[in-house]
Amino acid sequence: MPFVMELQPEGFVPAVRCDHCGESVTAETGLVLWSIDVPASLSAAPILVACDQDCADALAARYPESQFALLALDTYLVTLVEDSLSIDADAVRQRDALAWAIEQTRDEADQALE
Repeated sequence: MPFVMELQPEGFVPAVRCDHCGESVTAETGLVLWSIDVPASLSAAPILVACDQDCADALAARYPESQFALLALDTYLVTLVEDSLSIDADAVRQRDALAWAIEQTRDEADQALE
């Protein structure tokens, strides 16, 4: 699974891992691959994520019977977030900041009552 939560010194953060080598993927060099040979009855194709062109080639070589299409990871993510899911990033950040502030206030109130 390429989309993971990775433990960093500041805590868990979202990350993307290469399906071939397991290394971290950057938005600048990452690629998304999918088979264009998916039967119409499935109506969707699973994706593979590669950290660079070499890993994309290696992933495609695992499935010689399939033809793959490629898309830059950053293009895939922007299209997914903004178009397909219609996520408003600013609204999400505001909601998360409010939830964090409420939690902090709750913790401070609990401490004051102790």
